[in-house]
Amino acid sequence: MKALFLGLILLSGLAQAGEPVQRIQQMVDYLGVDYRGAVSNGAITDPSEYDEMQDFAHTLVQLAAELPATPVRAKVQRRLQALKTLVYQRADPKQVAVLSAELRQLLISGYGLSVVPRKAPDMARGAALYAEDCAACHGLDGRGNGPMAAQLDPKPTDFTDVERYRERTLYGLYSTITHGVEGTAMQSWAKLPEDDRWALAFHVGSLAARKLIADQQRPAELPAVTKEMLTTRTPAELAAQLGEQGDRVVAWLRTHPDGLWGSAKGAGIRFAIDHLEQARQAYAQGDAKRAHELAVTAYLEGFELVESNLDAMDSALRHQIESGMTELRGLIKGHAPVQQVDERITQLESQLQQAAEKLNNDLLSPAGAFTASLVILLREGLEAILVIAALAAFLIKTGRCDGLRYLYYGTGAALGLGLLTWYVSSEIVAIGGAGREMTEAFAALFAALLLFYVGFWLHSKTSAVQWKRFIQDSVQKVLNKETLWGLAVLAFIAVYREIFETVLFYQALWLQAGEEGRAMVATGLLLAAGALALLAWLILRFSTRLPLRQFFSVTSIFMFVLAVVFAGKGIAALQEAGLLSSRQVNFPSIDLLGIYPNLEGLGVQLLMVIVAVLLLWRGSKGGPKDQTGGSNA
Repeated sequence: MKALFLGLILLSGLAQAGEPVQRIQQMVDYLGVDYRGAVSNGAITDPSEYDEMQDFAHTLVQLAAELPATPVRAKVQRRLQALKTLVYQRADPKQVAVLSAELRQLLISGYGLSVVPRKAPDMARGAALYAEDCAACHGLDGRGNGPMAAQLDPKPTDFTDVERYRERTLYGLYSTITHGVEGTAMQSWAKLPEDDRWALAFHVGSLAARKLIADQQRPAELPAVTKEMLTTRTPAELAAQLGEQGDRVVAWLRTHPDGLWGSAKGAGIRFAIDHLEQARQAYAQGDAKRAHELAVTAYLEGFELVESNLDAMDSALRHQIESGMTELRGLIKGHAPVQQVDERITQLESQLQQAAEKLNNDLLSPAGAFTASLVILLREGLEAILVIAALAAFLIKTGRCDGLRYLYYGTGAALGLGLLTWYVSSEIVAIGGAGREMTEAFAALFAALLLFYVGFWLHSKTSAVQWKRFIQDSVQKVLNKETLWGLAVLAFIAVYREIFETVLFYQALWLQAGEEGRAMVATGLLLAAGALALLAWLILRFSTRLPLRQFFSVTSIFMFVLAVVFAGKGIAALQEAGLLSSRQVNFPSIDLLGIYPNLEGLGVQLLMVIVAVLLLWRGSKGGPKDQTGGSNA
């Protein structure tokens, strides 16, 4: 059990993926832009540049063999071979640019690359990073004329070149910053946090854009541009789509990204609407898999993070949106008619707009901030405190107070790792909503199995024969070190499954509350912590007064109930992550008990209840009555 406990801690990190895909995407983007500087009208205009383009095209075909196996892999490989042919035949730069753009979108959609910053890029931070790390080569104003430029071959890029700017995506810049460019002085800056790399990409991508909005006036209208469109399409592509004011709109958004990301308190709602709109487009184009992924992301990375805040203001609207998103995922998975999916998305977007108005009209009132803070910790921490208090009472009642330190080990490790996970996700590596839900789901289901087993074990000791054997065998022997480490694992899981998400909820609430409401957020948190501590004390105080045999019987039932609750929440988390279907039924939703109106969750819980009842009934019939009335030891 000790090895399992340590293993759970070590396996809690999430892996990064997609390195070959990202490398290919970066090189395709780079080749699509720089090829025009090497070839014109079928003639080589810059031999060294053309050699580099040939090398890139050849390398891309080699890298294609490393692509993960997906439905688009063969298509990507064919396109890369076609790109190599165009380069070697000195084809027109427009042909190379068109094929590069097609490949870019194919890689992004086919491999689900994360192509959007998690928050609005910090333009001031980007400018500071550029001055510190890039100006020596590219020059303070980005013209490629820094103090070291004369020593470099090839020469540093001129970021103020409007023609080159029109063909370069922000995601392409981000990829180049992340991976560098082989054979040049452009090194990888992967050591920078993700947010810093995006800030730097937006700064570099805005240098030429400033020429197009010299008056710094915001365009009269900002057409519907999603974040993904801004980061993955070239200014030329976007401008052509947006019409007469396209150049100004794109230039404005590149230099003022807050206009698209907006304030932090409304970012979750905008993120959800943005991804629902992309899901609508994907489904209309026949890509149900991509539409489902986008619908899941809209909930996990967008709406879920503001749920608690909205719940404090309008719980009915929160429930409508949550149910609607679950229904939408079911429609997409079931390949419902396009019109039906379209209508559901339209309804959801309208409800999300209502939620945005409620969240954005004013900051949360002090009373609303207090209520939300109180509810978050009580809701997220209740199951954990019940499990730990019950285990502590068990150890105290059996005279094994020395075993309490194992509960402390598990709880302390969970708190520390939970906070570390939140920090890593916020500052170093993006851990998506699906990752959070999967962590919670598997932890909850594993905890349900352990609780069910512990409940069965406790109940088995209450039969007359087993009770006498348990008393005759020393408690010291039964509760050996392996068993105590098992309790530590259970404590760890009970706490860790909630801590990471709870911190994220408080992070969102802190932003929504504003300066005036933050004191009430802290007050609500402290009061909720006090209430949970009081509940734990009451459990310890009164449960340990029961006779030992009766204590075992009550605790076993309590463990069975908690197992059913954890199972329901684990199934719900899998459904929210899009890993399990959800067939809705007309049944009340009771979050406190892990009861949700879907066949999958209710079916598993009903099965567990039946098994528990059979075990309890069998245990009660398992032996002759204890003529002595049982020991109260």
